[in-house]
Amino acid sequence: MFRLHRGFSFIEIIVAIFIVSVILLLLQAVIHSSVLVRTSKNQGIALTIVRNELEMLRIGGYDSLPQSGSFSNNLLSELPQAATTTLTVSAYNEKTKQVTASVIWLDSGSLASSTISISTLITQTGGLL
Repeated sequence: MFRLHRGFSFIEIIVAIFIVSVILLLLQAVIHSSVLVRTSKNQGIALTIVRNELEMLRIGGYDSLPQSGSFSNNLLSELPQAATTTLTVSAYNEKTKQVTASVIWLDSGSLASSTISISTLITQTGGLL
């Protein structure tokens, strides 16, 4: 009189799909957060490089400002895929120069480059206008 049922019921299939979906969502969140952490770390390193360069130029003063070009820093090796630096020194007025330092890098797994740039003014008389 009792029939033997083989296989899964509809409810069991729905519960299994729900559990697999939750696991996949959690996995996606972990992967996405690790990418954000790596991006944030790279931005912090680049910001430190740019700040250090501008501070060194401020300490050296107006008369020792270099020409525009690239600059080096030991922290560049911590950024992925051959990071490059750019230093732009231009006349703001006759007694002030504008200095912009930039770091550009390509995040691993990304086709787009990331850039951090900071500008400052350095005057002949030792202060900002």
